[in-house]
Amino acid sequence: MKTLYVIGNGFDIHHGLNTRYQLFADYLAENNEDIYDLLLNYYGLPDIKSFSLSDEEYALWSRFEEALAELDYKTVLEDNRDLIANPASEDFRDRDWHAFQIQMEEVINQLTTRLIDAFNQFILAVDYPEVESCSLLHLDEGSVFLSFNYTETLQRIYGIPDEKICYIHEKAGNETSNLILGHGIDPDSFIEPEEKPPVGLSEEELREWYDWKANEYDYSFQSAKDELLRYYTEAFKDTISVIHEHEDFFSNLSGVSKIVVLGHSISDVDMNYFKELKERVSKNVDWIASYYSDWEKQKHLEALVSLGIDEDKIEQIQMKDLLVNHAESTDEEGQPCNSEARQI
Repeated sequence: MKTLYVIGNGFDIHHGLNTRYQLFADYLAENNEDIYDLLLNYYGLPDIKSFSLSDEEYALWSRFEEALAELDYKTVLEDNRDLIANPASEDFRDRDWHAFQIQMEEVINQLTTRLIDAFNQFILAVDYPEVESCSLLHLDEGSVFLSFNYTETLQRIYGIPDEKICYIHEKAGNETSNLILGHGIDPDSFIEPEEKPPVGLSEEELREWYDWKANEYDYSFQSAKDELLRYYTEAFKDTISVIHEHEDFFSNLSGVSKIVVLGHSISDVDMNYFKELKERVSKNVDWIASYYSDWEKQKHLEALVSLGIDEDKIEQIQMKDLLVNHAESTDEEGQPCNSEARQI
């Protein structure tokens, strides 16, 4: 019987990799100010460079993927209203009908394709430090790995071969990679319902209402708005499709006897993957999940139980409990190891 390890960002942080979303914010601020400003202005994310940043504000960047569902599209449209076509202007040209829409296409491109390209470059720039022996974790031989990370930590530090690892969101590459990064809210939930006339109007009032709506319609504005609302689909992490693409991996989990979750937040955006795991393995499988804080411990327990996993089959640990040299917990010079890491 084999062990499945589910690897999250806390695993990389434990091994000294600077992969927190806060550091990605720093990277954007330094290397792509246009995208960074869009995130500050339209997502409610704080300026990571601010000296007055509180701990609570700093922590907002840790939920970066969830924040991607919070685009304030109405403010985006309002801030670009000067691009609405004005056929009454003597400078008007037919191409002006589409200027607003084209600008919204560019905004979407910045917040999807270019954002992911920037994230790929950020991951590629991450250093792999020398890991102290006392920070190494005991991993069962013959295991398989489901990695939510984009790095090569498992290969470089533990010598795990590529064929043992499923990169569910792809791996950063030297060329532009199709990394999967996004929010987990169904795009259909962002569709605005068609406005209906007030109840109780007479036939004449109803005609007047429809005439008013027709006169209110602005092609230039509406086409820009429709374009911008496409963002929620483009930025959606379609976990169901991702699972289907990795069917070979999930279909080979029937022999798993233990699932160890290391450094994963078990957040809502990734819950479909955990649902799939639960369905693919025996109900007698032992689940072991690492946590950083007491609050996170409770959150993880609630998330796993909500999937229908028997609480008696869940064990919660801290990463240090799996240290190879857990008893000594000192480095080669006899100094205590700083082996714990903040999980995000």
